[in-house]
Amino acid sequence: MLLKFKRINDLRIDNDLTIKEMAKTIGVSVDNFFDYANGRSNFPIDKLNNFVNYFEASFDYVTGLSDVKISYHNKINLKLLQKRLKEVRLEKHLSQSEAANIIGDKQSTYWNYENGISVIQISKLYLLAKCYNVSIDYFVGKTNNKNIIQKAKEKVN
Repeated sequence: MLLKFKRINDLRIDNDLTIKEMAKTIGVSVDNFFDYANGRSNFPIDKLNNFVNYFEASFDYVTGLSDVKISYHNKINLKLLQKRLKEVRLEKHLSQSEAANIIGDKQSTYWNYENGISVIQISKLYLLAKCYNVSIDYFVGKTNNKNIIQKAKEKVN
């Protein structure tokens, strides 16, 4: 499953960066960046982390889960990601099969994510975050706050 995260191109364009400049900045080829930005290929989590760090934004903001542009300066932690995938799944009282079904994977593939055999794709992590209402930045260890940061609702007098 592939998803196009609109803010990837928006941030690049708003900051007057070419695809070539952006690709070099985050350490990918121009063709790969073009494919990631246009939803033709999954953005590797480590390269997307380079992107969010460059723009001082969160994974939640870049993927559209949040409208609040906040920056976490911590590195991603793949060991913590696998631990938190399991922790949150269990908090939601779901089996690995049920969690895998949410993202269109087999139970065995989901087991691989929780046990560090493979790294979950950002598009699948986005689906889990949205379903669980848990921050992608929390999953990857950039924050210890599970909540997706939303703008405070304005009071109507």
